[in-house]
Amino acid sequence: MKITIVENEMYLAQSIQNNLSEKLNAKCEIYASYDEAMESEADIYLINTNLQGNIKYLINEKKDKIIILLAPYVTYSTVMQPIEMGADDYLQKPFSIEELIRKINHLNEFYSLKEKLHCFQDFVDFIFKDIEITLPQYTFPIFIKSSLNKTLEKLIFEIAKEENAIIKIIDLLKFNKKDFRKNNLYLCLNYEKMENKEILRFISKYKSIILLPKNYDKIDKCFEIESSAPNILEEEILSIEEYIKFVIHNYQYKFPDTELSKKLGISRKSLWEKRKKYGIFKQK
Repeated sequence: MKITIVENEMYLAQSIQNNLSEKLNAKCEIYASYDEAMESEADIYLINTNLQGNIKYLINEKKDKIIILLAPYVTYSTVMQPIEMGADDYLQKPFSIEELIRKINHLNEFYSLKEKLHCFQDFVDFIFKDIEITLPQYTFPIFIKSSLNKTLEKLIFEIAKEENAIIKIIDLLKFNKKDFRKNNLYLCLNYEKMENKEILRFISKYKSIILLPKNYDKIDKCFEIESSAPNILEEEILSIEEYIKFVIHNYQYKFPDTELSKKLGISRKSLWEKRKKYGIFKQK
């Protein structure tokens, strides 16, 4: 870990350097001005907000790194404005080295988790990249008749992104009210095995998707999601329905609906009905 200390109080700067070198095994460099620190390369910047010069150029140059402000007093110009420009946090002088270490560890963990989250999101986007859907109009709770498949999984992820919510899987056979929070999206399983109206009333207060088997017919307003198009392997013979579904799923963006329906030998209305039946959503 490399840390740049921008501080003109040399006793304080050297004390920070010695402590962080010993307790975090960090390599620390000291600069007495913002201009001098511009050429430094570090993972973390500890910056006195009360030096001569313009701090905004340094923050703008290093805002992709961890920046902790060392402020003699808290005002808009010494703390709030630099944070608006990209600094992460601040400490008001005098401060303890333990408090500084706690903030460094916290921000290191935050940036690490943020990077992992971006990696996971990129991986999920890669997994679902070939599945095109348009979110239907919905209100919670959402009832879906389907087996788990990639089309359904992408639909759930898209709803979670739309709602800015974290997905939680709930087995209703192990129902517990304490499992529910307002800001989550819940994928509820096994409702058909208990059909408890009191539980249904409770989960209806939350952002819930209730997954039902395809043959379940006791709830009228259900989305029906078919699996993604099958892979056509050598020597595999598809039924007519499977073939139509495969063609719609894989070629709906290569041909306009008029031409695609002609190639399939069906009307445009039938093409729309097939999409609805198979749970294939076309992005407009």
